[in-house]
Amino acid sequence: MELSTTTGLTLGHIINKCLAGLAGMLGGFSLSVFWQPEKLRAQNRYIAGLIIGGIAVTASVALSGFVAMWIGFDLNNPDIALGLGYIIGALSVGVISFLANYFSRRENKDIVQIAEELKKEIARIEKPVKVDRIKLSRKVTPKKKAVSKKAVSKKTVSKKNT
Repeated sequence: MELSTTTGLTLGHIINKCLAGLAGMLGGFSLSVFWQPEKLRAQNRYIAGLIIGGIAVTASVALSGFVAMWIGFDLNNPDIALGLGYIIGALSVGVISFLANYFSRRENKDIVQIAEELKKEIARIEKPVKVDRIKLSRKVTPKKKAVSKKAVSKKTVSKKNT
C-alpha cells in the first residue's frame, strides 16, 4: 500500500509540514528572545527552549493546514509553508506568553475576581466614543490671546530699563 492512497498524504505534503514546523520553531524562538513568560525565566535555559519550541512546532504543524485552507494558500508550496509556519509559531508563543504573564500577575486572585476585572476592562473598551461631526467638518483656527495696551507698554518700559 502506498502512503498517498490510504491517508491522502504525499511525501511532499509531509516535507512541507516538517518545514512549517521548523519555521514555527524559529518564529517562536525569535519572539521568545524578546518576550518570555516570567515563570519560564526561572527555569533552566534548555528547559525553557524545549517548552517554547514545543509550543511553536506543535501549533505550526497543527494549524498550518487549517490556516492555509482558510486563507486560500497552497501549503504544498515550500515558501508558503515556511512563511505560514513562522507566523503561526511566533503568534502561538506570543499568545501563550501573554496569557502566562497575565495570570502570573494575578496569581493570588480568585478566578471570580479575574473575571470581574476582565468584564470591567471589556466594558471600558466597548464604551462608544461620541464624535461631534460639526466640529470635525470645520477648520478650527487657534485663537490668539488679546494683548492689552498696558501689557505692551510695560514690556517696552522694561526693555528700555535693561
